[in-house]
Amino acid sequence: MNCKTCGAEIADNALICYRCGEATHQPERQPPPEHARRRWPVVVLATVFVLSVGFFLSLTFGGRQVDPAVWLMLGAAGVLLAWRLRQ
Repeated sequence: MNCKTCGAEIADNALICYRCGEATHQPERQPPPEHARRRWPVVVLATVFVLSVGFFLSLTFGGRQVDPAVWLMLGAAGVLLAWRLRQ
């Protein structure tokens, strides 16, 4: 097979040309468009949702003072949930 860019003889199963570095095949996957990467509102909303659920659950269980570490874990869970939803 010959390279489409420089005309060098390359192997039939080569992914790139050894001479010019040009790809021999189209990529199987394309990166997501730039606007699809900006989903920070989803991250923020999921975090607020998880934190508010934790807050209201703490009120229903006697209104005891909740350890700040619990809020930190709930916030991290919200961020992880949102990160998963973002993809």
